Amino acid sequence: MQIKLGEKIKELRKHDGRKQEDLAAALGVTNQAVSRWEANGGYPDIEILPAIANYFHITIDELFGYDNDRQTKLQAYIEKADQMLDTIFEKKDSALRVEFLRNTISEFPAEWQLQYRLADALIAMGSQKYKVRAITTEGCDDDRNDTETAYKECLKEAISLYEEVLKKEIDDDVRTLAVSRLIWLYQYMGDFENAERTAFSQSPVKISREVLLASMAEGEKGEEYNGEAILTLMHQLFRVTELYFWKNHSLAHSQTALDTSLAAARLYESIIDDGNFGMHHNDMCMLYLRCSSASVQLHDSEHALKYLEIALDHFIKFNQIMKMPQMPQFTAPLVSKAKSCVTEIFMLDRKLIEDHMQEFPAECVDAIRNNPKYASLLAE
Repeated sequence: MQIKLGEKIKELRKHDGRKQEDLAAALGVTNQAVSRWEANGGYPDIEILPAIANYFHITIDELFGYDNDRQTKLQAYIEKADQMLDTIFEKKDSALRVEFLRNTISEFPAEWQLQYRLADALIAMGSQKYKVRAITTEGCDDDRNDTETAYKECLKEAISLYEEVLKKEIDDDVRTLAVSRLIWLYQYMGDFENAERTAFSQSPVKISREVLLASMAEGEKGEEYNGEAILTLMHQLFRVTELYFWKNHSLAHSQTALDTSLAAARLYESIIDDGNFGMHHNDMCMLYLRCSSASVQLHDSEHALKYLEIALDHFIKFNQIMKMPQMPQFTAPLVSKAKSCVTEIFMLDRKLIEDHMQEFPAECVDAIRNNPKYASLLAE
C-alpha cells in the first residue's frame, strides 16, 4: 500500500500541474518529506492523510487508488455542463454555465474536458453579455469601450484555457476544434504572430488525416475514407472562400463572389447529387445566401430571389436534420460509405436570415413572406 500511495500522490500532483513545494506548503511539511513519499522512501502520518485527500479534492479511498467515485463525479459534471449548452433551438444563459464550470474546475483543476468546455462557455457568454450590448449601446463611447474590454477579457481567459488544453493528451477531434478556435481568438485579439505560429505548427492538407487515410485504404474501407475526405475538403473549400469574402468587403457582393459561391455550390451538388446533404445543408444555405446577396448588389432581383429561395430550402432541411436523434447516412455514390465527417459550422438561425433579407428590394421580401412554403419559418 505504501508504494501505491506514493505513486498516487505523485500522479495526482503532476495531473494538477503542481510542484512538490506546493503540496509541502499546503500540508505544512518539508519538501523533502513529499519527495520521500513519492520515492517510496517513507509514508505520511495517518493524521495527515485527510489533508492530502482534501488538497486533491478526493476521498481517502480514492487516495489509495479507488478512484471510481472521482471519475463518476467528473463524468456527471461533464454531462451537466453539456446539458447547459446552447442549441440552435434553445438559448440558455452562458453565464450560468461559466459559473458552474468554474466551480467544478476548482475541484478538478487539471481536467481538460472541463477546461475546454469553460473556454467555449466564455466565448458564448462574452457574445451574449458584452458583444451584443456593445452593438446595441447608443450614445456614450465609454460604454462601448467598457463592453469591448469586458468581452476581450472573456476571450483572453478562453485563449489561456485552450492553450492549456492543447498541452494535454486529448482526442484528435477536440484538438482540431481547439486549434481552430484558438487561431480565431488570436486573430480577433490582433495577435497575428501567435495565430500564424499555431497554424504553421499543424499538418499541411496533403498529409492531413483525411487525405492520408483516403490514399492508403482500399475496398470498402477505402470508400469510407475517400467519402469522408471529399466531404471534409469540400467543407474546408467553402469555409476558406467564405472567410475570404468576409474579410474582403469590396469583393463580398461582386460578380467574383457570385461566380465563386455558385461554382462551389454546383460542385457540392455534383458530388452529393441526390440532395441528401446532411449537415452540409448548412454550407449550401450559406453559399446561396452569398449568391443572393451578390445578385442584389448587381441589381439582378430575379436571380437574387431565386438564390434566396434555394438558401431557405436548405435552411429548412438543416433544421429538420438537427432535430433528428442522429445524423442520416449519406446516399450519393461518392460519399455513401462515409461514416463520420466532423465539421465545425456556423450555426444558422432565423435572425441571420431576417438580417440578410433587409438588403433585398421590398418586392423580393414580400414574395418570400407571402410564399406559404416560407411563411411559417419566418413567422416563428
